[in-house]
Amino acid sequence: MSFESDFNTWLAQVLEEKVPAKVKAFSFNLFEPADIDNVKFGIELIGAGSFDEDDPDWAADEVWEPSQRWIGIPLEYSGAEWVICLKKVTSLLLNLIQSDVEAAKILRSKKAIGVGFVDGDLEVIWQK
Repeated sequence: MSFESDFNTWLAQVLEEKVPAKVKAFSFNLFEPADIDNVKFGIELIGAGSFDEDDPDWAADEVWEPSQRWIGIPLEYSGAEWVICLKKVTSLLLNLIQSDVEAAKILRSKKAIGVGFVDGDLEVIWQK
């Protein structure tokens, strides 16, 4: 199974959990998990209680997380460079957001969707 398929399955499962109304935006945070074979990067989903496009730290207002907060990204998908990983994940998310699957509808029900590395800049990739 491909990472895209694994990711879509994970996302569909975690978004089946009730996302509280206090969530105003979603953030997909990339990070480097420790000591996992064949995994250089991971991606987590959080719900933020506020969104302000002029505040680069809006996703720090975390008010929700799914029970399975993150999924590892296989090295063969992500590559070893963070820039390549970010580009691939952003493309994956943009394709998903534009689809009609239930997960995309849930994500689009909020004000914005961002993606970025936890210690870097967050890029808003979709906004109402």
